[in-house]
Amino acid sequence: MNYRNEGIRIWAPPTFALLTLDGSNRIVASQWAHDAKEAGLDIITWTLERSGILADGNNGFYYQTIDQAIKREGDLYKVIDVLAKEVGILGVFSDWAAPVTFYANCMGLK
Repeated sequence: MNYRNEGIRIWAPPTFALLTLDGSNRIVASQWAHDAKEAGLDIITWTLERSGILADGNNGFYYQTIDQAIKREGDLYKVIDVLAKEVGILGVFSDWAAPVTFYANCMGLK
């Protein structure tokens, strides 16, 4: 199906659908993310801050595909970096905008 021809322009999956781990346990864009970009879709994801303290492990639904790579609170910025640079997201629906805003400001993003 050609989603753009059907009028679909944006895909908005949960964050875990866009991320996976490579063979070295690094966070990378998932096949779904690559497929969406290849289909010409923009991506807006949700959410980053619903899992509580990341460093304690077992981060649940939002980090299910990458949980074993999350070891400290700062790893949230690794997630945002991969979403921005590798996935190429248009935006993030966020419960707490500070991390996303901080990243965007530091990286010169709008």
